[in-house]
Amino acid sequence: MPLYLATIAIQVIAAVHLFRTGRDMRWLWAIVFLPVVGSLAYLFVEVLPSLQHNRTARNALRRARNTVDPNRGVREGSLDYERSQNIETASKLADELTKADRFSEAIRVCTEARVGIFEDDPKILLSLANAQFGSRQYQDTIATLDYLRDKNPEFRSPDAHLVYARALEESGASNRALGEYEALARYYPGAEARVRHAMLHKKLGRLDRANEMFEEVLKDARLAPKHFRRSQREWIDLAEREAGR
Repeated sequence: MPLYLATIAIQVIAAVHLFRTGRDMRWLWAIVFLPVVGSLAYLFVEVLPSLQHNRTARNALRRARNTVDPNRGVREGSLDYERSQNIETASKLADELTKADRFSEAIRVCTEARVGIFEDDPKILLSLANAQFGSRQYQDTIATLDYLRDKNPEFRSPDAHLVYARALEESGASNRALGEYEALARYYPGAEARVRHAMLHKKLGRLDRANEMFEEVLKDARLAPKHFRRSQREWIDLAEREAGR
């Protein structure tokens, strides 16, 4: 892209953000009369700090970094684990290995970390369950999460509950999975649990119930704030496709 087009693009982005967010309008003079310096100063001072408090933006930035350097998470997790081997660093490394589809390595890290008083630690057990699910060891996933719940009855995690429901579904325990999805949908912070619940009904041939649930998801999405629709776009789009829209 020619330099002058890049300059214009930066100006436009900065100006649009300024008007949409209601920032101090004195920035407009800098953006207009100092096209490069003023626009970049606005982006660094006003835009970048706000991204740190926006979950969607943070996720987008993380995906961009992962695209450029897909092994960064595993590399940083491995370095932290080598510096200090504890539950925090072990679970972080295991999670990064799972994201990289290196499930057997993640399971090994979790197994090695479960020693002594940390054998029943919920964080490492959840990391283990995620790795087992990724490697399609669904019965082991269920057993690990049952053990986690038995040893840590006060532990609550929507993500753990979702993995449990999905493992039940994948293992063929459809009725139990339906019950878990139904309970999960009442408090899960997003549309994924409800959409997966509806999809299981559809897979079981309960089309009327499935379509009813898809429509409920879409109705709630229309009434939800923009940031929710942006963060849940993947699941809203899936609900639309599954509903035949």
